[in-house]
Amino acid sequence: MDTGSIINALGGVRGLLESTVPGVVFGTVFAFTRPDYRTPLIGAVTIAVAILVVALVQRRSVQQTISGFIGIALTAGIVLITGRARDFFLVGLYRNAFWLAAHTVTGAVRWPLIGLLLGPFTGEGVQWRKRPERLRAYQWCGVVWIAVFAIRLAVQLPLFRGDQVVALGLVGIVLGLPLFLVACLANYLILRRVPMVRSTQETSTDASVQRQPPPVTPG
Repeated sequence: MDTGSIINALGGVRGLLESTVPGVVFGTVFAFTRPDYRTPLIGAVTIAVAILVVALVQRRSVQQTISGFIGIALTAGIVLITGRARDFFLVGLYRNAFWLAAHTVTGAVRWPLIGLLLGPFTGEGVQWRKRPERLRAYQWCGVVWIAVFAIRLAVQLPLFRGDQVVALGLVGIVLGLPLFLVACLANYLILRRVPMVRSTQETSTDASVQRQPPPVTPG
């Protein structure tokens, strides 16, 4: 598995960009319309709808796009109810807190979430748990993601509490794709040092192939 495979397994560059753009649009437009939050909210929702329509027209997988759209719709509802522009980023804060907790807890019980996410793509399943060094590698990968979500919260929470809406929109650019790519590269560098564990199914398949008699050539 290379860095690109890890990126694709975790949602891909396009998916992350699609989830980041509405927040950037909201923060940027709000810089010119403050304290009005309705105009930037309309802009963010419009972008989210456009992203969904493009995905449908291109007939590509829309699961992540729909998930992102639902998140934006929920966010818009919260802002309309509270009347606070900063609440546009509330769902994102909770999302980061959830993933931080998920990676921390699963790593502590020696079932690192990143291993469960990448296992199906590497063909390992959960066989990596049977090899201590591979398990430790996935645990270190989990530490990388813990750092990612901790950094996001450490930067975004003070801005949220300080009602820095424009800054919240702009930091999403740096804390989004660049940080994600750095984490994926770190995961690749960690995992490449330890050979993958082949799944039981693959092993049994190879064994059955080896047990087959050699083909008989006519004549």
